[in-house]
Amino acid sequence: MHEREIELKEIIILLKRHLYLFSSVIVVVMTLTVAHIYRSQKIYSSTASIEIEPKAANVLGDRMEIVSTGSQGYYWSNKEYYATQYEIIQSRSVAEKVLELIPGENILEYLGLDISKIEEEKLKDIDPVNIILGKLTVSPQKNSNIVKISVEDKDPEKAAFLANSFANAYIDFNLEKKYFATKDAARWLSDQSINLKKSLEDSEKMLFDFKQNNNVLATTFEAKQAMLATRIEKFTNTLTDQEIRRNAVAAKIEEYSKIDLEDPNESFLKEASKDNQLINNLKMKYIEVVSKLDESEKFYGEKYPKVLSLSTERDTIHDSLKKEIAGVIKSYDLELKTLESEMAKNRKMLSDSQTEAIMLNKLDIDYSKLLREVETNKKLYDIVLERTKQADLSALLKNNNVRIIDNALSLKIPVKPRKNLILLIGLILSMILGSLAIFVVEFFDTRFRTFKEFETITKKPLLGIIPKFEFVESSQFKEIAFEEKKQSFAVESFRSLRTNIKLSNPDHKIAKLLVTSSITQEGKTTVSANIGVGYSVAGKKVLIVDADMRKPRVHKLFGLKNEYGLSTLIVGENTLAQVTNRDVYAGLDVITCGPIPPNPAELLESARFNDVLAEMSAKYDLVIFDSPPLSPVSDAATIAPMTDGVIVVVNVNKTPRDIFKMSVAKIIKPGIHFLGTVINNFDLKHEKKFKSYYNYSYYHSPYKTEKDEESSI
Repeated sequence: MHEREIELKEIIILLKRHLYLFSSVIVVVMTLTVAHIYRSQKIYSSTASIEIEPKAANVLGDRMEIVSTGSQGYYWSNKEYYATQYEIIQSRSVAEKVLELIPGENILEYLGLDISKIEEEKLKDIDPVNIILGKLTVSPQKNSNIVKISVEDKDPEKAAFLANSFANAYIDFNLEKKYFATKDAARWLSDQSINLKKSLEDSEKMLFDFKQNNNVLATTFEAKQAMLATRIEKFTNTLTDQEIRRNAVAAKIEEYSKIDLEDPNESFLKEASKDNQLINNLKMKYIEVVSKLDESEKFYGEKYPKVLSLSTERDTIHDSLKKEIAGVIKSYDLELKTLESEMAKNRKMLSDSQTEAIMLNKLDIDYSKLLREVETNKKLYDIVLERTKQADLSALLKNNNVRIIDNALSLKIPVKPRKNLILLIGLILSMILGSLAIFVVEFFDTRFRTFKEFETITKKPLLGIIPKFEFVESSQFKEIAFEEKKQSFAVESFRSLRTNIKLSNPDHKIAKLLVTSSITQEGKTTVSANIGVGYSVAGKKVLIVDADMRKPRVHKLFGLKNEYGLSTLIVGENTLAQVTNRDVYAGLDVITCGPIPPNPAELLESARFNDVLAEMSAKYDLVIFDSPPLSPVSDAATIAPMTDGVIVVVNVNKTPRDIFKMSVAKIIKPGIHFLGTVINNFDLKHEKKFKSYYNYSYYHSPYKTEKDEESSI
């Protein structure tokens, strides 16, 4: 919040500083704006309202569909339709209809052109359609079917006439479009009905010829198909049963064929089928005889008559069994051949039935195709015939989906120029230009604008602000603020500076102080002298040394002679005691520059100068060196490392920022104790731009007593 207040104060101060420039720009721009409004041609506007429905009313009833080329839906589902209508209103076709409604012979004069001032050759290139379209504005109303048609013109009567003409021309254009679309549709439908009628007749003849050539009635197709399906199913079931029977007979033949009748172990008896009763009886009798034979052989032997009789009976039964089995196999073979013959006949009959069914299906497909073609042609013909009648009726109707809601009226209040808007734009533009002018002036102004800039460059807080004070002519030392009998801002400022110098580095005693500036005539000598006086009146033993051996001025300020001084002291011509002017002001000693040497830099860099500094520091509490400016020469930068602190004096109305920045860069180095900046010759009345950045309540409060100030040191 505090930073925001500071920025606002900066803007206000900047505006106050350039108030005359800002006001002048506003006055000039607003004067030109008023002149523009006064000289601008008055333009009047008139508006007609029309309603565009998606679909015209169907006066012929719901069952009668009107031929239409437009949308048949609602607004939100037919945005393209409405967008198209807006473009049609602004089209050349509608504009040409409006031109036909303009009274008189000379259309260009009616549209506001002064033909007498236009060359005849250029008149041919003028397009009245473009002129009249330039006056037109189409404004669809949101969430409605209403459209505003507005026309602007110098004459309010003409504006109303043209707006109504556009509305009527669009309605006529819409009717004509529907009429021609309906007539074209009716013509096309009539041509199509002739073609469809011929196609229907041709398809009916083809269907009749097909039925006649194939001797087929449409009602016999289903019966034939059902009969063939039953026959095919019957043959299929019979063949299936015969196939099962044939497989069973073949299995029996295979079963009997596997019997080995000559098997001495009589294993054939186990394989003999049980489905033949005779064979089964013979098998049982054979087993009985063999059993008796085995028992008789065990008791009587092989030659016993009963054994021989049983053996003969066994053989007889065996032969009978063989013959019976052979007869069964032959019987099954005959049955198998009979079945295969019957199956072959049934397969042929099934194949013939399937072939007949396929042919019948193919015939049915052809018949159905011809029948569908007849039905389709009949439906199309009926539809087209009905639509042809509807189109003929629709062409006779002047049914429109566009109607005028409000006619345009002649309004005597001009819409252009829009005075309030132009004045507002002019005011905004003038303020922008005024701000831009201030920015340009500020951009090319190299002076300091705020105290904050000093702190940004030096990275140090300001040590003091010395206000501008009038020199007292009757005083012995005009530039010493402490010469005044009464308290003043200047005296209090130097006392505050004295305190700030001490507080700038409380852990480091400042015994040697260098005072310099960026350029000449910034008041560094005055500041040096007043700092020395301030310390001396506080009871300190102070020595001021004029180290500016190029343009010395300390001797003039204190009214001293400059026959000898620092230069003669360094070269050894005089001692420290000889060059010191004692008690110049309240215990303040001064060493002037002395004769100006040809090589000041070499003297300041000599070892003798270091010895002189040590000697001075041993005898005084504070030694103040008034050195040359930093910008033109390097003397101050040479002395700076030998001192305990450096102060740079700045005149805010004189020192450019760039020069100050380069000067300070020479002393912001390791080994140099840069204490800060002192603002000199500050005019509290006129330099209000700087006041906003620091609270000067100190200057508006009761002064501190000298006793309080001395106790603070």
